[in-house]
Amino acid sequence: MLWVGLSLLGLSLALLNALGTLRIWRSGVYERGQLLAQTALIWIVPGSVMMVLFILKSERAGRAPDPTATNPDTPNSTAVVGAGGVGAP
Repeated sequence: MLWVGLSLLGLSLALLNALGTLRIWRSGVYERGQLLAQTALIWIVPGSVMMVLFILKSERAGRAPDPTATNPDTPNSTAVVGAGGVGAP
């Protein structure tokens, strides 16, 4: 019975590692060297996949919009404040 439990735990950890590896390689956040290091970390250190997936989730949530599209003070902005105001044509 113990072997069945350990086998299920190992299988679930391997599936979680595979999911994490897939998400890292599809994320487009890291360069190739970083991808290889993250993949090695996931498969060598048990349970580290949870930390890596948390970091990927927080990076995706923390992305800011393009500041030139929302800031009227930038030279490339299309926002018009008014006649004679900052950003007026």
